[in-house]
Amino acid sequence: MKKHLIFSILSVIICNAVFSQSDEKANILAVEKSTADAFTKHNVVYLNAVFADDVSVISSKGESLTKQQLIQFVGNINSVVVTDLQVKIKGTIAIVTGTELETGKNDAGAYSNKYKFTDVLEKVKGQWQITATQATSMDQ
Repeated sequence: MKKHLIFSILSVIICNAVFSQSDEKANILAVEKSTADAFTKHNVVYLNAVFADDVSVISSKGESLTKQQLIQFVGNINSVVVTDLQVKIKGTIAIVTGTELETGKNDAGAYSNKYKFTDVLEKVKGQWQITATQATSMDQ
């Protein structure tokens, strides 16, 4: 009887942990999609909130950017679409990899770029925030 009770309690704890992590993955995926949408809609308020003040940004050209430099670029963007998202959660840290298709305009004219990216998110005061991001160009 005791063994069955202990097994039942452990099963409930494990199921809760699995569902909890699934919920967190859904929250993180929502942050990633909302961030792409914010770039598309030039929602600087959201971008200021979702990126940590001391975010580490490595561009597809290998440049280190500040949060302010990243947000200044928003006006050039027409759309950002993220796909193939994979999430790994390690406590209050999440690692997201995926593919991004970005279109926009710059001094050279219209562009369309495809990237593989990695975002590192940290859960701060109950909210997921991007603390590091790196992109690698898939265009040859």
